[in-house]
Amino acid sequence: MRQPADRSRQDAPWVQGPAAVTCPATLLSPFLRHAARTGWSEQELTALCARHGVRRPAIDDLTARVPKEGAHRIVEEICARSEDDNLGLHLAREAEPSWMALPGLLGMSVTHVREALAVGTDYNRRLLAGPASLWQFIDEQGQLHLTRTHSPRDPPASRHFVEAGVGACIVLLRRFTGLAIKAVQVSFPHDAPADTSAHVELLGTRDLRFGVPLVEIVFPASVLDLRNQGADAGLLAFLRRQAEAVIEARGGPDLTAVVWQGLQEALWRGEEASLDRVAQSLGMTGRTLQRRLAEDGVRFSALLSHVRCEWALELLQRPGVDIDDIAERIGLSDARSLRRALKRHTGRTPSELRRS
Repeated sequence: MRQPADRSRQDAPWVQGPAAVTCPATLLSPFLRHAARTGWSEQELTALCARHGVRRPAIDDLTARVPKEGAHRIVEEICARSEDDNLGLHLAREAEPSWMALPGLLGMSVTHVREALAVGTDYNRRLLAGPASLWQFIDEQGQLHLTRTHSPRDPPASRHFVEAGVGACIVLLRRFTGLAIKAVQVSFPHDAPADTSAHVELLGTRDLRFGVPLVEIVFPASVLDLRNQGADAGLLAFLRRQAEAVIEARGGPDLTAVVWQGLQEALWRGEEASLDRVAQSLGMTGRTLQRRLAEDGVRFSALLSHVRCEWALELLQRPGVDIDDIAERIGLSDARSLRRALKRHTGRTPSELRRS
């Protein structure tokens, strides 16, 4: 049975004006450190970042985001000068919580894996100027899926950037629990390299799937209840104060992200994802919520449609899921309504998306 997930998307077309797809700046830090170790000068690194729309100081900012396309291009240039065919995987072995920005540090300070996922995702949404693109659910076989879907708006994925992130998640989970945890299955959006033995060694599974429109790690659901061997209540309290201070200085959490979260959770629970219901959960009237969203250039109906379509895109990648079932899960009346919604959202039909 599916359990409610914590997933959101940012930089969507329902926001007025162009918006670049972004990612935490700290994800670039291991690649820039590697470049510095292997002969790149600081001047070269600063120029590399500038060419791709990234400020060099942002890499060390635990709350900064940078253009995702620029981040991928920076990584590609660094990897092109490296002789390491598995640079991303090898860098993952050095993973630090700070790679995941301030939310990663918060997540590594709590007591259980379940809490780490909840805290990390919540602060990622509230701190990093938009929601995270993470789905979390437990399937009928009792396996935990951590999934990031590939939106049609995302830039082409850099293999080493993605593999460093996936590897870091597993390395940090092992450090968190003190256990040699192995993935059950891992999926990547890029093509398979000629030799995947390094992947099997680090990730702990031979069930590797390449060329799919998502990044996914599957674990036994029992990992959710594993304890943190280095939980630090004092550090957690300090980091929470720091995070809340940053949020307050920015004028509070992003209302659009909060509404997105409310819509997503309502759909996962099979509840009505209505304006009044979400507004009530936020302690305001539907009219007030509509007005405040409008001030940010967002329409509630467009936001709901986007949440539904993004979830549908994820479900379409799962074999054996019927189109009518997907329509029902996302709160639409039938498969015809789903086809129309996805055609507006992506320009393609469900069958075309499944073949892509």
